Amino acid sequence: MYGMVFSVFLIWRIGAIGGWSRGCWILLAVCLVGVRKDQSDIDWTRFFTIGIPLLGVFYYFYKAGNALWWELANWMFQNNKHPLHLDELMQAIPLNAGAWARTFSCEALDEFMAWVYSHSFVVSLWICIVRSFWTKSVKKMLSYALSGHLLQFPLIFPFYNLILLREVWYVKSQPDLLQRQFADENALLVNVMNCFPSMHTSIAFAMLLLALREKDGIFKTTMVAYCVSIIFSTLYLQIHWVVDVLAGMAFGFGSVKLADRLIHVVSARLVPAKLKATCA
Repeated sequence: MYGMVFSVFLIWRIGAIGGWSRGCWILLAVCLVGVRKDQSDIDWTRFFTIGIPLLGVFYYFYKAGNALWWELANWMFQNNKHPLHLDELMQAIPLNAGAWARTFSCEALDEFMAWVYSHSFVVSLWICIVRSFWTKSVKKMLSYALSGHLLQFPLIFPFYNLILLREVWYVKSQPDLLQRQFADENALLVNVMNCFPSMHTSIAFAMLLLALREKDGIFKTTMVAYCVSIIFSTLYLQIHWVVDVLAGMAFGFGSVKLADRLIHVVSARLVPAKLKATCA
């Protein structure tokens, strides 16, 4: 009972810190509908001894991580010379701006795509981690977390240090369809500069690949639709170039494979035999 209550409280805090909208909670609820189909047969009490502390660690890093990310982004903007400037090259590639994604557009679709993009960077990952928690699988929690932010953040920084590529709308002198408000020119440039590869795409594609491993059809269908919408939104909103999206998909695929390998090696060599059943 106490484990269930504390787990629900912790998940609520995750959503509260992330400013989840009602739509985010509905999306999570839909993804949890068939969770029993993927649940392991581990006793809840036994699982909670590892699962709750692990979820708490993820929560702590999420709470502290946003400020750290923007500190690093500002540091890169102020101190990095970016030897590769790709704005002109990307603009010269036919169809690379993704204008074709707006062949059909309307105000309602603009608002929906803005909602998808604005929340997706963390919500797509957290939905999968929370669901894996309720499947009583520490291994799945680690797989989603590693394939997402834990591996992708450190691995993507070399790209952002070497390459300067700005968002499509900025390069093409078009309005920002997200209607973001920037405090000054410095804040604007920090927000639009790190495009290659698209991390929205890489996170979404990694979650899509891992979701396809689950048994529940409702979860798989929902996550595939959501993750595809995230990837499409980056083009529809004129944020990422097509090349960014393709690179992001490759980056996400590589992150999943690397996470699989790390989990396999650590599980085989470092996890005591008596804990392997709990960590399955």
